Amino acid sequence: MPQIIIREQEKTETGFRATVSFDGRGEYPIDISPPFTHHQEKELEWYFEEWLVYPMLGRKKVKRVEESIASYGENLFEQVFGNRRVYSEYEQLKNRLSQVAIIIESKTPEFQALHWESMGESQQPRPLAVDCVMIRRKSNPSLAKAGVESSPLINVLVVVARPDEEQDVGYRTISRPLVELIDNSQLRVRVDILRPGTYEALSRHLEAKGEGFYHIIHLDLHGALLTHKDIENPPKLERYFYKGRFGRKDIEPFQGLKAFLAFEEKEKGKVDLVEAQELTDLLTGKGIPVCILNACQSGKQVTPLTPLSKGGNELSEDSLSKGGNELSEDSLSKGGNELSEDSRETSLGSRLMEAGMQMVVAMGYSVTVSAAKLMMKQLYQHLFAGEEITQAIRLGRRELYNDKERKAYFNQVIELEDWLLPVVYSNQPVDFKLRDFTPEEEENYWQEVATQYRFGQPSYGFIGRDLDILKVEKGLLNHNILLLQGMGGTGKTTLLNYLREWWQRTNFVEDVFYFGYDERAWTLEQILFGIGQQAYGRFEAAQFQAMNPTAQVFKLANTLKSKSYALMLDNLESITGKELAIQNTLPEAERKKIKDFLGLLVGGKTKVILGSRSGEDWLQEETFRDNVYQLQGLDSQARTELAEKILQRNLSSKDIPKIRKDEHFQKLMKLLAGYPLAMEVVLANLKQQTPEEILQGLEAADINVDTGSEDKTKSILKCVEYSHSNLSPQAQKLLLCLAPFSGFIWSGDIAHYGEELQKLAPFENYDFSQFNRAIDEAINWGLLSPVDPNFPQLLSIQPVFPYFLK
Repeated sequence: MPQIIIREQEKTETGFRATVSFDGRGEYPIDISPPFTHHQEKELEWYFEEWLVYPMLGRKKVKRVEESIASYGENLFEQVFGNRRVYSEYEQLKNRLSQVAIIIESKTPEFQALHWESMGESQQPRPLAVDCVMIRRKSNPSLAKAGVESSPLINVLVVVARPDEEQDVGYRTISRPLVELIDNSQLRVRVDILRPGTYEALSRHLEAKGEGFYHIIHLDLHGALLTHKDIENPPKLERYFYKGRFGRKDIEPFQGLKAFLAFEEKEKGKVDLVEAQELTDLLTGKGIPVCILNACQSGKQVTPLTPLSKGGNELSEDSLSKGGNELSEDSLSKGGNELSEDSRETSLGSRLMEAGMQMVVAMGYSVTVSAAKLMMKQLYQHLFAGEEITQAIRLGRRELYNDKERKAYFNQVIELEDWLLPVVYSNQPVDFKLRDFTPEEEENYWQEVATQYRFGQPSYGFIGRDLDILKVEKGLLNHNILLLQGMGGTGKTTLLNYLREWWQRTNFVEDVFYFGYDERAWTLEQILFGIGQQAYGRFEAAQFQAMNPTAQVFKLANTLKSKSYALMLDNLESITGKELAIQNTLPEAERKKIKDFLGLLVGGKTKVILGSRSGEDWLQEETFRDNVYQLQGLDSQARTELAEKILQRNLSSKDIPKIRKDEHFQKLMKLLAGYPLAMEVVLANLKQQTPEEILQGLEAADINVDTGSEDKTKSILKCVEYSHSNLSPQAQKLLLCLAPFSGFIWSGDIAHYGEELQKLAPFENYDFSQFNRAIDEAINWGLLSPVDPNFPQLLSIQPVFPYFLK
């Protein structure tokens, strides 16, 4: 690949003295001065860091900044290629720019702080970085080299940290498209997602895998440049964890700015700050050739002309806090107590090159979620298709250039010139040392692929649930047995079946054993047999089946405690059901055997997840204890996506825009509360009725809100009837009084409601002193559910329950 090398020679009072060479031919002297003033740098900072937060403001300023990016690039191009002889050399490569690499070689961090990616010729339609490979490197690179082992697979480690959970970026924004891309293209790529997203987990995981296992480490975390004052005085009290840190010393006071990544801590909302040099030290010697960061500001190099936004903004969808004080011009002055080069190096990407990596991809400013997702999908798609990684990165940048629409705050869509943000560092060519399978390796690989569970997509695909998956995984990491509880129609079984595939594909577990009590009344003996067939080889499985039942229990429990498997027992409400349409109950003696076996697994490596509509009190104390996750409807974004797919299938394209704007449709969406089954059944009626007619029909309880199926998991009426039939006769009678309500109730006032009803003739024989007990029964069977653990008296109502009562 032809190379254009722009090499820094020395700093001058106005900028830099440098040279430019073409494939090693000559070194033409050039002088480079930063094209922007301090004010223009501040405006560029505002454009990438703040505009998306208030997208309705500063339109004139936006236009000025976008024009300044183009003029900056043209100015830089003129300084590098303006000499007639230099331009003549460049012109020979002009018609094959996609095959050209432009290398920015620096002695100082300040040279790398120039926005080289903006460079472009005024007569050309695109900046050079969109058409060329653009790479940064140091004049004296680290001598450490990545030593990845020869492998038939590309091994990728994805580190995801979401400290703020529901107030954070979607958990699988990057990882889900990556895994789906690999699956859809049948690529020979292994993806491991680190759980939990802590520094300690990363340290232990890399130690266990050993040197040279991973080809790529992808850090999907928040990042920022921070002063010591920012750390000591965070926006939220005790936000940053920086003392008594695993494997590192306390963060000591420092001058200027340092680059940090935000790893998770055990508590929600707490951030473990990992400084650039600490991460470099951890990765040194691990033999990983490539590091990809979609962390904000991970490639940002600060100079006197490069300000940081004032004020410590809180962790938002697109960045960690932006940092507080600007780096003053005096702090980098030549005279007095100047900062060392080590202190002036604020780019995390540049730092990581010292760990011996062959290439690091980082971000110059805060990157939006939509941009990161768009670029990373393109990058991996081209990389796994056989493109050189430098070309894959360039094609990812080109995608950002061609598709500039980004989602901003207040549900606004803006166009952003963020193709400028990716910064690529490389000191040596990337060599993954990939080879063909040996015959034995290929057989084992395809055998593993063949035995993995395949998730059957629902009618409208698997939508959303990122937060639920994050919460369930964190719950299982804190205590290895968890109850997943939810009302009928929430999609518990669909989620568990999806997790069977997702957890295997991302190596959270080695294998998954699933038993659904809606299919049959599984006894412990049958469960042991099923697991033994999967967990043991052919001969060991035969030996296991020959053992007496007691020996089987303890042998298998020992296996499950020592290995990372997942055991799922779903639809457990069937076990204790009394008046069920499908009789899958178990006698008390059999229930005790299952409870005792699960009790043996507590504290082991196998994750046990119990799916049920009821609270399963008979299991709680010995197994899941207080580790319960209440599954609710889809989040607002996911329910909108599902509604759109339902509309597209059932309505003509010309009718959909009118439906979207209908205020009754919005009320209907709120009423259905994101419950997938209810949405699929009720919204399908829009092909013959208006949203207003559906609402009126629901109120009068005379609309067909069902599939007609007798299956309690596919019929929304059967979902409710199934739970309702398990309530005591007294509770069934009292809960009829909830028929007028929809959405939610405040149980703290239910006694007053009962007192008023008691005054009416039809309710004289109702024992309203038992109303709270009836409410508790409804909660236990998933007909009512706490909206928020902090407000247990605020209860959401299963969307179809009021119409069932009517």
